[in-house]
Amino acid sequence: MKFCSKKDIKVMTGIMAATLLLGGCSSNNTAPAPSGHSLVGDPQIKAEIAFDEVGKTGYDQALMDSEYNRYCFELFSQTLKDNGGDGNVMISPASIMMALDMVAAGAKGETLDQLTNLFAKGQGPLTQQAYAASMMDKINNAKDIDFSCANAVWNNGALLGDNVNMDYVKYIRETFLAEYTVTDFNEKTPSEINSWVDKKTNHMIPEIIDELKPRTVMVLVNAISFDAKWEDRYDNSQIRDGEFRRSDGSTQEVVFLNDKFNVYYESDKATAFKKMYTGGQYAFLAILPKDESISANEFAKNFTYEDYKALVEDGVQSGLTVTKMPEFKSDFSFLANDTLMNLGVTDIFEEGKADLSGISGKPGDLYVSRVIHKTHIEVDNIGTKASAATAVTVRTKGETIESVSKEIFCDRPYVYAIVDVKTMTPVFIGTVNQV
Repeated sequence: MKFCSKKDIKVMTGIMAATLLLGGCSSNNTAPAPSGHSLVGDPQIKAEIAFDEVGKTGYDQALMDSEYNRYCFELFSQTLKDNGGDGNVMISPASIMMALDMVAAGAKGETLDQLTNLFAKGQGPLTQQAYAASMMDKINNAKDIDFSCANAVWNNGALLGDNVNMDYVKYIRETFLAEYTVTDFNEKTPSEINSWVDKKTNHMIPEIIDELKPRTVMVLVNAISFDAKWEDRYDNSQIRDGEFRRSDGSTQEVVFLNDKFNVYYESDKATAFKKMYTGGQYAFLAILPKDESISANEFAKNFTYEDYKALVEDGVQSGLTVTKMPEFKSDFSFLANDTLMNLGVTDIFEEGKADLSGISGKPGDLYVSRVIHKTHIEVDNIGTKASAATAVTVRTKGETIESVSKEIFCDRPYVYAIVDVKTMTPVFIGTVNQV
């Protein structure tokens, strides 16, 4: 071994980036994986893993939707707490989940439990993975809108190479349709990964990785792209200039999109309206705090899933509703390590403690060094464009099993030869005294 050791709310619209209601599955809850086992390569559970047909592994749909929503709002709240200020913030819980689910597929023990509980407390990893696979299928089969979800994994052939568990590779290919590339990581590798992200996000996120640290053995990436037109587009009479008041009290001139609806949502904390996209499967939901003195970030920090449920389920109201919202464009990025650790996912980041042996090696050999998340959104009178990318970098422990016994640095004059490898006879021979 060369290394050591259908139809509600769109996933990428800020605070409302919470809900992707999936197609129905059976109500039998999937049992968790046996303790100490990973999702792949273990005969005790291998027979249970069959995602050739989405939803083949049954689960309680309503329960999993609820758990996903809980995760969304906890993640968004914690992101706001860990990334202070009043700037625009947007995340894609689905993108982060997909990327980390590929990590979870090779995790075991407490490491696997922490990842699974982040997304679905008390549910088994097979249930969580089936739910995620179903979500991906729904995204990629959305009608009348351009909505896509893609995954890719790069394996550092110089460090990990053939030592990767091929059952793991088979699993992520079949479950998450992940592209799998083996290449020796070098200074060009970040550009190759960024080029993939740029393409898969419809050129909205041109870069996700700036550099790869030494001992990086794997990079796992998810990309989601959304491009949808309004079901009823705003005509010229609905587009008007106006003044927008920022959270600090200052104002700015913006372009407002005005509309009327017969249904709205109201709770003790907020009012809301939704505007449909073509195809009728997704909508934009705007949530306005009732407290006019609070910033959106401060509001969202304490806006829970229970608050959201009270608004969109219990707070449906009928009556003529006049609305307006500004056209806007926004980018956001952050290192998610601290946020995930604050939500209980700690082991994957700890060298020597993380158990990713379902991917390769022994428990403690591999650990996650960075979880990077970036988003982009544009809202105008035509519709909405949004994208998200999440990259997870996996590293080895500090030392290597094969210790270096000799270093030969040709940083002074030297002789070279091109030889027949069978006989070692030179075909060319020469010297280098200057370059």
